Amino acid sequence: MHRAAISGTLVLLAALAASAPTAARGEAGPDAALRESVHDVPVPEAGATIVVTSFRPPGAGRFPWIVLSHGTAVTKEANLNLARYRPLNPVREWLRRGYAVFVPMRRGYGSKTAAHLGDDYGSCKKPDFRRAGDGAALDLLATVAWAKTQRDVDPERWLLVGQSAGGFASIYTASKRPAGLVAVLAFAPGRGGDPKTRPGEPCGSEQLAALYASIAPQIEVPVLWFYAANDQYLGPRVQHLWFDRFQGAGGRGELVVVPAFPQAYGHGVFPSAAGTPLWTAAVGRFFKAQGLALPF
Repeated sequence: MHRAAISGTLVLLAALAASAPTAARGEAGPDAALRESVHDVPVPEAGATIVVTSFRPPGAGRFPWIVLSHGTAVTKEANLNLARYRPLNPVREWLRRGYAVFVPMRRGYGSKTAAHLGDDYGSCKKPDFRRAGDGAALDLLATVAWAKTQRDVDPERWLLVGQSAGGFASIYTASKRPAGLVAVLAFAPGRGGDPKTRPGEPCGSEQLAALYASIAPQIEVPVLWFYAANDQYLGPRVQHLWFDRFQGAGGRGELVVVPAFPQAYGHGVFPSAAGTPLWTAAVGRFFKAQGLALPF
């Protein structure tokens, strides 16, 4: 367990190109070159169905795979109008390394008429991040269960990967100990950020720190926490606070903070083409340091 800094060189509205859906179902057809398909996947515990986009590398498998989770916009209206999440820069990076990619849209996002989001934490004055985590975990675990029915993926070699609120969702879901999970890669993980009203200081940071500490003992796999130093959603104080509470409670993993990143208030290194060398280098080192028997 250690911190690392990588030399090198996005609010959630300004970062939506980075942290939330970018191409609507119907706005762009599936990309045959990426073996892209769109699926309706049931979430039995919620009596609902979510949209999951799949991408596959060439070949017959069995592929290692990731569940890739999107972020959250600042307003409910923006979240209801989000398009299907297909962050092609990181998707292509995973495909070329031989991974299948499964990308769920969590309940409520992009529905336009939903009464609420499945992972809503309530208000900044009284946030309930555990409720948000449980809601997100229902969708991610439903995606995992569906993915494991696909004959070309390996049920024992997969990762939870997420951006922003999707990073938080990935960490929280790991506490449910799904079988076959190897690691969590959380890019700018957190909730409650708004760079216009609270630059760098998300609401409920102490409550979220306590939650991270409470779930750390239940997480059996290593977690990569990856941020940029100038993130105006989730600034340096909370980056270190959350990781320190997680690690102090027994969580395994590594905190990586890269230098200031110019796009989307520093919040979108992972989805951006310019950020690809930064996060791929961090993941490569993380895999090696943690002894993960997966390609990268």
